[in-house]
Amino acid sequence: MLIELGGQTLDATDRCLVMGILNVATDSPVSESIVDVGSAPRRADQLRAAGAVIIDVGAQSTRTGAAQVSPAEEIARVAPVIAMLVAEGHLVSVDTWTAEVARAAVDAGAHLINDITGADPSTVAVAVETNTPIAVMHMRGKPQRHREATHEYQDVALEVRGYLDRRAREIEAAGAPDVWIDPGFQFGRGLSDNLRLLLDLPNLSNLGHPVLISASRKGFLAEMLGHGELRSHDAQSRPGMMEATIAFNVLAAWMGAHVVRVHDVQEVAWALNISAAARGMQREATSR
Repeated sequence: MLIELGGQTLDATDRCLVMGILNVATDSPVSESIVDVGSAPRRADQLRAAGAVIIDVGAQSTRTGAAQVSPAEEIARVAPVIAMLVAEGHLVSVDTWTAEVARAAVDAGAHLINDITGADPSTVAVAVETNTPIAVMHMRGKPQRHREATHEYQDVALEVRGYLDRRAREIEAAGAPDVWIDPGFQFGRGLSDNLRLLLDLPNLSNLGHPVLISASRKGFLAEMLGHGELRSHDAQSRPGMMEATIAFNVLAAWMGAHVVRVHDVQEVAWALNISAAARGMQREATSR
């Protein structure tokens, strides 16, 4: 798949691209990902050197119980950072579910709106009016309160795929230039649900939209490692979280994900070289 973003053509035909997380929040579950506004350009340069093609800038944590940040404060954190990064030639997405923040971020130069809520009409309007691609995610419940939502599904893969297909069509019909889709690992999911969504990525990628996944260091990985059911914040102290993140993202790339959003950019980027080589060879073999 070729992805048009910020005047560039990104080739995700065989290679899964890396989106590096740059937090200007104050209470992200992964504390080492947090930087202040002044340090953000240096951190972005490090992420790009490590293999990040896109820098995802956010100022509002989605973890359960995270502090609420007002739109004005969120804008004050993300807008100057985005402007600095774009001036230095970075491709930048903004991680927000607030239309007011999305508009300010795009005004500052953001190339992609990354909205975990599935994009309410006001956020879609920003994408349409500014001709900006938008990423939408499936989730039950509300950001920071998704654990309160039911985890019971008749068929989680079918529900998520159907919702994203329908929502992407609606947003395209509204006039957005491009819609990315994200199955929403961890959000309102049990462990088996996350595994079913992983295995359904080939079907999701067949919908024809860039598939973005964000599973980096999330609590369900700690559960897979045998540490029990933990919130993402508590999971970070458990051994093996980075290794689990690498393994999950390599599997996701093999299954058809086009972009992975991660904290450990260099380690994941190195590992994705292996899946890229295998995918390339597989494509050549099937095209003969």
